[in-house]
Amino acid sequence: MKNIDIHIQFIGTYGGVEGDSASISVATAVISAIEGIPVRQDVAMTGSLSVRGDVLPVGGVTFKIEAAVKAGIRTVLIPRSNINDVLIEERFKPLVTVIPVDTINDVLKLALVPENAEGFLTKLKNMALRSTAMIADTPVINKTPA
Repeated sequence: MKNIDIHIQFIGTYGGVEGDSASISVATAVISAIEGIPVRQDVAMTGSLSVRGDVLPVGGVTFKIEAAVKAGIRTVLIPRSNINDVLIEERFKPLVTVIPVDTINDVLKLALVPENAEGFLTKLKNMALRSTAMIADTPVINKTPA
C-alpha cells in the first residue's frame, strides 16, 4: 500500500437509509484500485467498517443475500455478528455460501485476487502492525491554557 490517507464518510441519507453497509465493499474497491489488484467478480459483501478495520453488523442481511443469489452470486461475505440474522428461504440455501468475516483483512483475503497472494497478505499484516505502533506512539497533547 502506498503512503496515503483516504477518508470516506458515509452519512445518513433519506428515509433512514444509510450507506455504511457498503463500507467493506468501498474499502475493497479503493484498495483494489490503489494496488492494482482485481476483485473477484463472484463474491458479494456487506458490512460496516470501523476505523480499526473491524467489520461491524448491518441491517437486512437476509434480503441482501437473497438479492445476491438472484443476481447470480454464489458467495456472500457478511459480518460475523450478523450470522444469526440470516434466515434465507430454503430454495436459496443450496445456491449460496455465506461466509462470516471479522476484519477487513478477512474480506481482502477472500475478495482480492493478487498475483502474489502471500506477499500481499504479508504487506497487509505489516501495515496493520505499523498503524498500531503509530497509534501507541502518538503523544498526548496538553490543551490546558498557559
